[in-house]
Amino acid sequence: MKRAFVYFLLILAAFFLQNNVFAASPLILTVPNIMLILVFSFGFIRGSVDGMCIGFCCGLLLDIFFSETLGFSALIYTLLGYGIGLLGRLYFTEFVDMPLLLCLFSDLFYHIGIFVFAFALNGQHDFGAYFTGIIIPELLYTALMTLVLYPLFRKTEKLITRWETRRTRSFV
Repeated sequence: MKRAFVYFLLILAAFFLQNNVFAASPLILTVPNIMLILVFSFGFIRGSVDGMCIGFCCGLLLDIFFSETLGFSALIYTLLGYGIGLLGRLYFTEFVDMPLLLCLFSDLFYHIGIFVFAFALNGQHDFGAYFTGIIIPELLYTALMTLVLYPLFRKTEKLITRWETRRTRSFV
């Protein structure tokens, strides 16, 4: 229950950080995808079930506030959380090299999914402009934020795990 509450707070914090703090900055026109970093971080650290749950909640929150139709972002984030969770079982490291590659892959997969669902199905087929104008700057900015946030999410997970194991030891 406490883990779910911490996840809820992290999702809200990532949502407000991404859509209020970074979106209000006049310096850079793109916004890092903090919610995507949260999804793949906990999917990679905790596994596919937690990755799917966090992904669905993050995607649904984005769909509710910013999308005309519910479900596109929720589906993409859920699939990403599940896929990264499966990869986390195969390759796990304390270093940030693999999570950085997964960040780039996840953000690229997210934008290709958004392009297919939101643009291509509506008759807009200029992927080159979308790639150079939106995807590349966001990939770079999100990768930079991954270097900062992934270690923070790892420490948060260790604190939650220690908190849970300390709590269960008191009952034994």
